[in-house]
Order: sequence, then C-alpha cells, then structure tokens
Amino acid sequence: MTMIDQAREFFWLALRPQFLPILRIFAARKLWGGDSGLDNTREASLSWCQEHLTDTRSALARFAGDPPDTSIRMRFPSLFALADQAAQTCPVTMGGPGDLDLLFGCAEALGATRAVETGVAYGWSSLALLLSLSTRKGSELVSTDLPYPGRGNEPYVGCVVPQHLREGWTLMRQADRDALPLAIAQLGTIDLCHYDSDKSYHGRMWAYPRLWDALRPGGIFISDDIGDNVAFRDFARIINLKPLVVECDGKYVGILAKPQ
Repeated sequence: MTMIDQAREFFWLALRPQFLPILRIFAARKLWGGDSGLDNTREASLSWCQEHLTDTRSALARFAGDPPDTSIRMRFPSLFALADQAAQTCPVTMGGPGDLDLLFGCAEALGATRAVETGVAYGWSSLALLLSLSTRKGSELVSTDLPYPGRGNEPYVGCVVPQHLREGWTLMRQADRDALPLAIAQLGTIDLCHYDSDKSYHGRMWAYPRLWDALRPGGIFISDDIGDNVAFRDFARIINLKPLVVECDGKYVGILAKPQ
C-alpha cells in the first residue's frame, strides 16, 4: 500500500465516528510499528504451511466426515451462474472466492445451525455457508465486514448472495473489535467460524481466541490467508492442537477442530 493509499484510508476512517476504535489501532500501527516484526514472518509461515499441507477432500474426510461427491458449483450451477454475473458486473474489485467446497462441506458435515464469519467482500463465503445453513430451520449466519476505506464498496458487499438466502443472515458493517462481541452474543455457542478479515498478526491474535472460545466442542475453526504471517501457527501452538492446511488459488487456509 502506497503512502497516498494509507493517507486516503486514514482520512476515510477519520470522517466516520463509528470507526474511531479501528482508527486508533490504525494510527498506533503506523506511528509505533505495531506488530511489524511479527507481521513480517511470511517466509516462516509459508514453510510451516507446507509441513501441514493436505488437499481439501482429505481435510474434509479428517475433520468433517465424508466429503460431498460433487463441488458446490456443480451442485448449484444456476445459482453460481447468477453469482458470477453479479461479481463480474460489480464496479468495485473485492476479494476472491476462497475454498467454497471446504466451507460448504464443513457446514454440511456438522449440521451447522450457528456460524460466524469475518470479512464478506462479494459474499462468496457467505453464499457457501448459507447454502448449507438455509436447509436447517432456525439457522443463522452472522457476518462482520469493515468496508474497504475510501473505495465505495459498501453497497456491493455480499452482492453474490441471492435474496432468498438472506433471511437467516445478519451482516454487521463494523470492525471486528466492535462486531465480533455482538455476533457472538447474538448466537451464543457456534458450530463453525470462518476468519477472513484483519490479516495483521495482532488482529488475528485478538480475534482467534474469541472465536475459539465461542466454538462448541466438535466445531470447526477456519482461517484464510494464514501464509501472511505466523499468527495461525502460533495460535495452534497455544491451544496445543495440530491443524490441517489446504491450498486454494495459491493461498493457504488453516483448519482446526475443537476437541469433543
């Protein structure tokens, strides 16, 4: 990110009082370096990811029982055709889909009815989770999303999620530090969580324990982009569990199952 981009992001946050807590964190990281030493651990993290690497189907078989025989796109072709169209016509470029088969497969295997995700963008992960949760009465997905500062993406967040899947979906347009406590309070114990928001070491290590504590025994914890720094590795060591890692589009996704 260039200095101009950083300045634009700072002033966008400064003009919105609801984002004052995240602005303070932003300023502290820029002025005092924050966790820059821990953030700059990509090489060590990538090496660790390779040591734990498996494929999505094997991960599902290990953590969530028998995986589905067909991909989520093959199961819902017309829905994904519309979702692709919504993403392609969106005037703002946001994040990629990630491992949707992993998310859907875990939700199906758990029979999940309560899930939390952080980071929405187009809403690909939301779509995968809702396609599973919506088949079980009373299910809820709570998603937290801080808009991209200064990029005008707010109206398009979750644009690939069709209207008929939104009944059990709550979208909290706030930073994790404000939204996560509310999301967890709304749902109580959760079956599944998917982390894809603040990628800094400090941001992950703030959110991971809170999501883990809310997860029920047997529940599944998933985090995207764990190759960025060693936060996921360190968290797995803190809770003394061996994770699985899968690769998706050149990035790594970490998976932990909470002991029964």
